[in-house]
Amino acid sequence: MRRSFALVSAAVLLAPGAALAADPPAAPSPDKPAPAPAPAGWAGELDALSKWIADRGKGPSCVARCYALERLTLSGRVGEGPLEFELVGRVLADGAVDVPLFGPPKEVRLEGVTENDKEAAIGFEGDRYFLHTSAKRFVLKGKMTLGTDLTLQIPGPLNTLEANLASGAVVEGARLSGLLGTTIHLNRQDKAVEAGPTVFQLSRAVRVGREISFEYRLVMRSGTDLGVVRLPLSFGEKVLDVTGAAGFRVEGDELVLPTSGRTAEMTITGTLAKLASITPDARSGYEWWLLESDPEHRVTVSGDARQVDSAESPIPRTQPTSRLFLVQKGQKMEASVTSLAAVDALAAVVQSHQRTVVITARGDVVSQDHVNYENNGVDYLAYAPSGRPIFLSTGGKAERIMRQGADAEEILVPLRTGSQMVQVQSLSQTGLKPLFGTVTVPMPSYALTASRVDLNVGLPAGVFPLALLGGDRPKWAVKGSDLLVAGIGFGAGMAAVRPGPGTSPGRLRTLRILGGIVLASLWFLWQPGFVLSLIALGLWGLIWLVGVFAKGAARVAATIVLVGGLGLVGLVGLAAMSSRSPMKSSDLNYEPPQQRSAAPAPSAGDLKLADDRLGNGWMGKGGGVLEGVTPVPLPLPAYRHSMSASRELVTKERPFKPTLVYVTDTAVAPIAVLWLVGLVVVVSAHRRRITDGYRRLRERLDRAAAAPAEGPAKAEAPVDTEGDKES
Repeated sequence: MRRSFALVSAAVLLAPGAALAADPPAAPSPDKPAPAPAPAGWAGELDALSKWIADRGKGPSCVARCYALERLTLSGRVGEGPLEFELVGRVLADGAVDVPLFGPPKEVRLEGVTENDKEAAIGFEGDRYFLHTSAKRFVLKGKMTLGTDLTLQIPGPLNTLEANLASGAVVEGARLSGLLGTTIHLNRQDKAVEAGPTVFQLSRAVRVGREISFEYRLVMRSGTDLGVVRLPLSFGEKVLDVTGAAGFRVEGDELVLPTSGRTAEMTITGTLAKLASITPDARSGYEWWLLESDPEHRVTVSGDARQVDSAESPIPRTQPTSRLFLVQKGQKMEASVTSLAAVDALAAVVQSHQRTVVITARGDVVSQDHVNYENNGVDYLAYAPSGRPIFLSTGGKAERIMRQGADAEEILVPLRTGSQMVQVQSLSQTGLKPLFGTVTVPMPSYALTASRVDLNVGLPAGVFPLALLGGDRPKWAVKGSDLLVAGIGFGAGMAAVRPGPGTSPGRLRTLRILGGIVLASLWFLWQPGFVLSLIALGLWGLIWLVGVFAKGAARVAATIVLVGGLGLVGLVGLAAMSSRSPMKSSDLNYEPPQQRSAAPAPSAGDLKLADDRLGNGWMGKGGGVLEGVTPVPLPLPAYRHSMSASRELVTKERPFKPTLVYVTDTAVAPIAVLWLVGLVVVVSAHRRRITDGYRRLRERLDRAAAAPAEGPAKAEAPVDTEGDKES
């Protein structure tokens, strides 16, 4: 009762001071109603006192430097159970704050954590644990169990870390200070074990290409904990990846590699700026250096290092140019890289090009090309067909004809890799003169090198080719075989001229020469007539010989055999000549594009739209020519006469420009008239012989017809004689 009275008295005495210490109340806002008046008496004084105490306890919220972590101490045995820790810190803010501890929670487990010997409020957020406390100074104690990698993340800032471990050690060191966002590594190494010999074996592979890449293989063993290993980057290496290490970082010209345990094997990869003087690491007794380069670079090596068999390399080889060097301590090796100049090579070549050009009587030129090529890297070929292109196919499949621009003459021919065939057709115009002249045969142009180009030019009836120039050798219409056959005809014609007695020697010589010329020229004017004339002359000569040496039935039999044999020879000759007749059309290996499924029939109201879409209304005006469709091939027109030429190794700088020399039937007509005049002269010189032969033939035919009539008359005469005798 006395204690309650004292509290009430104290509150009454402190109330006036509390009212004076509080801030003067603000003037009431005209928009807000005035607060309700406080109750009178000692109850009102107590209410004002409680509000003043609550307002003083709120204080400002913490923004920065809300806590300080002074020291973290670790003790225990690494890998043999949980470690004990003690963390000493202070809270700098008024009220409770969240102090970050360590983590990550998924790898680190906390047990029995106390704060100032009381149960601590521990939670986690993200990758760290935190302590919720309002104590100005706290001592946090507990146990932690690390994960399999034996790492501990400390977000900090932590002033000091002390590792008082009975077994094992912190890789970064037993005494650390100024830790902020740091990961420490622990290992199970026992300090009581005596340190054994250290093994530091470094093997390097340098591969030179468009950039210089490296691969280092590092093997380390020691009787003590390896700790943090530093590898000098003396060649300006840019490290991209390290396998076999928990992490790595580059500090200046050194690569920092944290390790755990007594052994470690790492593979370091990246790129180099350049190669220079090579010496082994001071910790290594020797180093393996594997040098490789692509076909565009060459690595030159000098120095006292020894080259060994590359099959002994601890790093696998990737290039056939690999060389392995053993650089021992104290030795030096110089390496330099030289870029080789690339030589232009044929990425695509035309193996054969067969071109057929047909010239019609009206001057239209229809060209067809079959190009067989070998491609190893060209996507498109700019092909100038020397005319209007009308058909294109690659590998037997029709392709759309495309140009690089509306004004470009070349078409783009898609080239597939490997050995393929391209077929192109084009149209152009030329002019034929009425008597004779020359025609420059149009040829396509492209950038590829052609091993061989074969050309065949076809001409219509009434136009006779005389020569085709521009190839490796000039081609003439008259060949050596033609001259041989004409010579045989000339000799046969001279031998066949026999005008009869009374002809002077000079006239006989002239007639024989004229007869030989007439028969020889018949080979060039009409070859079947020449063959028939030779057969007739040969038959006449053989019959004459049979008449001289055979009589009677033998003569008749021999004549029949000769006529039949020469007739058979003539038929064979005519058949052989007909088989050599010029080509009338060209068979095309054409594969139409894949057929699409038939569309449903349009309704009557859509016929106009369908006709416009398919081009039916425009077909009559354009003659079947549509823009942007896959073309179809045009069969070559018929031709009567032809000539062929070829040329090896055709390039754009050394083009094939053939020229055709021709003559028309108008110019040949006078020669034919002269031939007829010569034939008439020769035949008229044999007029008497022809008349005598015709007369003898008539007499033989008359005798042959009279012989059957005389036979029955002679057979009837004996019958009448016997009748007379009996009478």
